[in-house]
Amino acid sequence: MGILNKIVMSTAPWMPKFVVGRIAAVYVAGDKLDDGINLVRKLNKKGFVGTLDLLGEEVRNRRGITKTTKAYCELIEGIANSGVDCNISLKLTALGLKVDESLCWDNLSVILDNARTYNTFVRMDMEDSEVTEATIRMCKKSVKYYPNCGTVLQAYMHRSNSDIDLLKTPNSNIRLCKGAYKEDKDIAFQDYDEIRNNYLECAKKMIENNIYSCFATHDLWLIENLEKMLEESNYSKSNCEFQALSGVPIDKTLERLISKGYAVRYYIPYGPDWYPYSLRRIRENPDIWKDTMKAFFFRSKHRK
Repeated sequence: MGILNKIVMSTAPWMPKFVVGRIAAVYVAGDKLDDGINLVRKLNKKGFVGTLDLLGEEVRNRRGITKTTKAYCELIEGIANSGVDCNISLKLTALGLKVDESLCWDNLSVILDNARTYNTFVRMDMEDSEVTEATIRMCKKSVKYYPNCGTVLQAYMHRSNSDIDLLKTPNSNIRLCKGAYKEDKDIAFQDYDEIRNNYLECAKKMIENNIYSCFATHDLWLIENLEKMLEESNYSKSNCEFQALSGVPIDKTLERLISKGYAVRYYIPYGPDWYPYSLRRIRENPDIWKDTMKAFFFRSKHRK
């Protein structure tokens, strides 16, 4: 880890709120659901689709879990009523996964029932390794209950290639990302090139198994190699998509993907919990300061 990264990690908890707010403003749509919906509407007009993520995770009290469940149902209804092209992403720890799996399922099933009413896709985000196994179990249970859902695999985890087999169904939908949590070297690749190589290995396996493949990355080298892989395998553009965090300034690459017929989905976080979310992201991934500084000077025009 470089000296600047160490400084960022050690000083993050004491950063003034307005400084963290400047970082959050690059990526977070705003405090309210309307902020998220309005940004999706703008992006739809530019040819992009979206996924909205209500910020907040690891809720341990039942009142907070119930409140989160209700907020996700309101999010689904808001998407349906606004007519925007968008699905939802959620974190199972916000629904009580670390408290009790049965409690989590009780709340998740309410959201899935609501999603069924409006035919909305539900993405269960992957969090740290403490809940990897439980997240996969919950996803497998959810797909049987409501097929229009899926989860995420992280390319830096040693187990992810095997997890593709666990999640494989006739209607599998997997989002593949590099991974952002700090994990031990015994379970996760630490080397940059190893992570990249495993990402491509996982992508290849997803394509070979005809899985609906969502490639979430801002790594231009990876995107170029994924394009080659998809073209060489003659993989249907209707069975895959590229994904990026809203605000990351790789506009030209994303526009090129759309021009070639690929769907490009922006991941859009919103909600009043932007401050703890931003602090956590800085601590977990101190390299984010580089992207943030770049975004200050080369702001993504897609958010305008």
